[in-house]
Amino acid sequence: MTQRLWLGVEMKPFPVLIAVPMLALVLALSAAHPAQAQLGSLWRAITGQDEGPKPDKGFGPFRDESRRVEEALNCSRVVEQATDAFSDLRRHCILGDNRTVRVTITEPVGHEGLTKRVRLTWTDNGTGENRALNAPPHVDRSAAQAALARLAALFVPEEADWLIRLFTEGTDGTFDAGPFNVSVVHQSRAGMDLRTVELRDGNYAALANSEAESARPGFDRCLFIVRNIEVLKKLEIDGEPRPQRSDLHLTYFLYAKRGDRFLCELHDSGYYRIRISQKDGEEFRTLAHGNIR
Repeated sequence: MTQRLWLGVEMKPFPVLIAVPMLALVLALSAAHPAQAQLGSLWRAITGQDEGPKPDKGFGPFRDESRRVEEALNCSRVVEQATDAFSDLRRHCILGDNRTVRVTITEPVGHEGLTKRVRLTWTDNGTGENRALNAPPHVDRSAAQAALARLAALFVPEEADWLIRLFTEGTDGTFDAGPFNVSVVHQSRAGMDLRTVELRDGNYAALANSEAESARPGFDRCLFIVRNIEVLKKLEIDGEPRPQRSDLHLTYFLYAKRGDRFLCELHDSGYYRIRISQKDGEEFRTLAHGNIR
């Protein structure tokens, strides 16, 4: 690996750490038994904690639930969101003549095969006097209501009438139905009303932070790079483990106690770039860059 500095100092290469024993453990466990049966033991082996995702907590496997939902809704278009190694996978079923209704099924990164949540969103661009782009009143409302009725029939049939009433009347609410927790949220802005219904099952608490947990290795790598830059070795450096994501790279935000701020970019190709701003209002400039593969 090479690293170049723009402060006139050449750095020595440093090794890339690979957790081979843990990878071998994960592969051995997953190969020995079906994934659903091994959820608990795999979680304990990796985290040392008893509380982890367990089978029969509500949702079925991600691909099975995706197929079931898409067939029930007769989706006019399905988009599987491109993802990186640190992000949840999101599969969108898009509905309505104006495509303002979306049902999203999420697979948590690090727990592939599980279903994290199912969410319906309807962006009503036709509310109030300042309707967006002169949209007709409540465009695609019937499509949103029909989609919600089908979702309710699949997951919470005993509460279907109550759920549809909350959604239609624009009332926020949260309730439990069998293994599922359901929340209805409305957000109003000028000319627009965003309505969301989210279904979570008994595994959600263990899966909620999947993206943050998966991003931790990248954050640790950025800390390692910055802390090993010669001119920064005496500084106490920390940061935000959750990255900002783009199609090309992840960006982690780091800072030193004396006030320096850093942007650490990690690209899929193995290229990285460290930028620094030493005081508020100062433009970030490149401090170091190189390759870690």
